[in-house]
Amino acid sequence: MTNTSFDPVTALDTVAGAYRTFVSSFQKFKNPVIKEWIDRKIEEGTLLYKGPYIELARRYADGDSFDNLIGAGILHPETSQYFTRDPEDRSSSPVRLYQHQSDAIRSIVSGKNTVVTSGTGSGKSFCFAIPVVSTCLEMQDRGLRGIKAILVYPMNALANSQYDDLSARLDGSGLKIAIYTGDTPHTYNEALITYRARTARDAPYDSELISREEIQRTPPDILITNY
Repeated sequence: MTNTSFDPVTALDTVAGAYRTFVSSFQKFKNPVIKEWIDRKIEEGTLLYKGPYIELARRYADGDSFDNLIGAGILHPETSQYFTRDPEDRSSSPVRLYQHQSDAIRSIVSGKNTVVTSGTGSGKSFCFAIPVVSTCLEMQDRGLRGIKAILVYPMNALANSQYDDLSARLDGSGLKIAIYTGDTPHTYNEALITYRARTARDAPYDSELISREEIQRTPPDILITNY
């Protein structure tokens, strides 16, 4: 087996050279002044492309553990088992929370309106999903049924992604989750065909309500939609 390394600078030079050749193959200038200016800017590397740029990001600060939040009475005792590193493996360890996540959880549970701004991939969804699931578990213990949270997303793709993650995590929890958008089929049979094509799974998790009929008949604990 041969190990090969990737040199991003060399790769950029290769792509930039190919792009420059492509552009020069059809861009013809009759005015020599314009042609000279274009050629100079291309040589300077400021016209067709920029970079490369390297951005160094510091590690996010560690936050409270699930054990600490549960011990302090902030989260339901079973919350951590639904937020494991592997959503489909309850035996895997709980995710490690960043400080902005545990701070947001404390803020939300205390009843405050909370805004979280953080980088891509920093787990912003967990900031609200964890306290939402915790509250749903508490209300389930008290026998309260119906919708407890509505999660609104700007795009179907993002709504579907979050739904897929949470539905897998909530399998076996007793909680129900559903996504209600313009794409949600009316009947269960219609929904099952769409579901199998989209997920490659034979049947939904027991946490899922996949049709409008099911959602209207037995409203889920968590409803995901878009605007």
